[in-house]
Amino acid sequence: MMFVDCTEGVSGDMLLSAMIHALPRDRRESAISRLTKAAGMSGLTIHVVEVKDLDEAGLGISYTRAEDQDHEVSYDEAFATLGRFSEHLGSASKLPGRILGLIFDAEAQAHNRPAERVHLHEIGRPHALFNMAAVGLLHSELESLGAGEFVASTIVTGKGIIVVSHGAVRVPAPASKILLKGLKSVPGDDPGERATPSGVACVKALVSRQSDEPPTVYRSKGVGFGTKRFGGRLGRTTLLWA
Repeated sequence: MMFVDCTEGVSGDMLLSAMIHALPRDRRESAISRLTKAAGMSGLTIHVVEVKDLDEAGLGISYTRAEDQDHEVSYDEAFATLGRFSEHLGSASKLPGRILGLIFDAEAQAHNRPAERVHLHEIGRPHALFNMAAVGLLHSELESLGAGEFVASTIVTGKGIIVVSHGAVRVPAPASKILLKGLKSVPGDDPGERATPSGVACVKALVSRQSDEPPTVYRSKGVGFGTKRFGGRLGRTTLLWA
């Protein structure tokens, strides 16, 4: 079993970092090399760094790009970019398409229009789409090493108000709120967005069930850190490979 602990948040980059960190060291280095090469082919520079926060160590991911992309991304453009990223990664996983499909369906409901007419802002940026393609690659990598079903904890969403491209919105954001339907979630104690739409979509596409009983014995632990602090701790997604 792969237990995804979302009690301190979940986002595309934090989940990806946790998946990489959970790999055996030799496979981890190989995966990072593969991601670095594919990102470079896509005009991105990926930075995978070791992070230590208080009592835990893990990985964090960030990206730089020669030219920032601020325009809205159409349905066709987003899927074409995602497919190109998967091709550069050498990944045949169908998981990234399911993740992006869930996001478009949620945005379609939020804006009351067909998914094919939705345009993405933050979620459509190249690094966000690359994260989805990379999560598909790492899922296949973990499966090849014998990983079983993916199980998630209750998702802690955060609370309060955040500012996005559409303006000020309440947490969870409209798309996240729709994606959370059918999943167990709670706001938690700290203000801010702990669970992003892409993170929730990854969980929804990846896991078969939820449980609030994490394994007490496990063969590997992966920690993926974000950049925002909640209650004095960096947000993080933790993966326990039982």
